[in-house]
Amino acid sequence: MEPAAITKTKKSESCTSVTCRLDCALGVIDGLLRDSSAVRGEDVDMLLDLRWLLRKREHAQEALLLFCSLRRALEEKHYLAFYRLRRWLENHLRVSIRPRRDYPIQIVPLKLNRYCLEAISFQCLQAVQAELRPLLLAPKVEFSFRAEPSQDALTASDCGYSAIPLNPS
Repeated sequence: MEPAAITKTKKSESCTSVTCRLDCALGVIDGLLRDSSAVRGEDVDMLLDLRWLLRKREHAQEALLLFCSLRRALEEKHYLAFYRLRRWLENHLRVSIRPRRDYPIQIVPLKLNRYCLEAISFQCLQAVQAELRPLLLAPKVEFSFRAEPSQDALTASDCGYSAIPLNPS
């Protein structure tokens, strides 16, 4: 049986937090690891560390730090892979902001439009700044993995991907 590559097919729905497969990011990272000519040794180590964190769904902030480092190093050569990783992280991570201890947590969407964790955190704070301006005395920004969706049985076609053989002959 021929190995299969995951490729994007045209579909009216885009990848959302409900339809995004839990293992999609792992497949993207595996694809980058298979392309040994385009990935340096230190990048391989970081990709393996990121893969481990995403697979375990632990230490979201550490995973974002690794992603940002890898993105700065590799996105120019592997734009599509990092686009897919960005989308996956945006769909599977959540941002909690606590303006101060006695105030309830605010949940804001994660947008990975920046290239370092500090800038991403600042962007998240800006999302709540207008309504919480007087309360932002010592804000705390936390990143965590969302709870797994109840639909664990999503298939590749549910997310708009299909398995296509590398050698179609």
